[in-house]
Amino acid sequence: MREAVKQAVAALIPELEGRIYDVQPPAGGDDGPYAVLTLGEEIWKSAWAGYRQVVRVKLYSGTAGISRLDAWAQQLVRGLQRQKIAGPDPGAILLHYLGVPEADALDPASGGIIRCLRFGAYLPEASGAEAPAPADAWLSALTEWTRGKLADLWQVYETSWPGDREEHAVLWRLAGCETKMAGASMYEVRKTFVGHLAAPFPETEHHASVALVEELGAQTQLPLGDGERRYLSVAEVSANMQADAILDGQLKLTLVQRRMRPAEEAALIRRVAVQPITK
Repeated sequence: MREAVKQAVAALIPELEGRIYDVQPPAGGDDGPYAVLTLGEEIWKSAWAGYRQVVRVKLYSGTAGISRLDAWAQQLVRGLQRQKIAGPDPGAILLHYLGVPEADALDPASGGIIRCLRFGAYLPEASGAEAPAPADAWLSALTEWTRGKLADLWQVYETSWPGDREEHAVLWRLAGCETKMAGASMYEVRKTFVGHLAAPFPETEHHASVALVEELGAQTQLPLGDGERRYLSVAEVSANMQADAILDGQLKLTLVQRRMRPAEEAALIRRVAVQPITK
């Protein structure tokens, strides 16, 4: 990953070609501008996102002014945010901008400015030898319905992010389940789902989120698609545009299905005896 990110940074800022170091410039120093790239440890985040590794890019302006540093930072954020970076391994790396962890600092060696940018790379957990659990029928129906509502450039996934996910991706996961009594012979099954929409630009995520909320709100019944005439009803749907697309998910959806309560079995009456009243 390190070399792939170095190549991507150099491609965005040609002035840094050959001047991106792992720790510090070699003996003798570098008057700048230059950059130092470090990788953090892999931290477990969630069952659907897996691990996150933080990439720190420290920019040393050298004799260049702060306006040049601002321009470089903007180029890196715009050029690395959720864009595919080809690596030596199969697949690609998708970085997510995590912000500036600290204020700009003064470089005592050159008198220039140091600015640190943080990016995160999510690494899904490797699957074990055990067979995966059977797919939830409701989740599969929701995933298939979503594929039919969004443009072809969107890929829709279930339960967890894959390692080679596309730039425009939707993830639906089951977040909760409960039952409620609906009468003497009926009961409700309610399942809560969380939807994640990830795209290179926030505006694209927001537009797709609003479109799905409106479509789900207008959907009276969602077919289960298992060959039987069974349907799901949309009880609640909402979107939080400020939520983290990878870790939290912007959409919250509750689906409901009413079912007949099975008849309770009781012991049969084998004999009835009637005793006359003599008093």
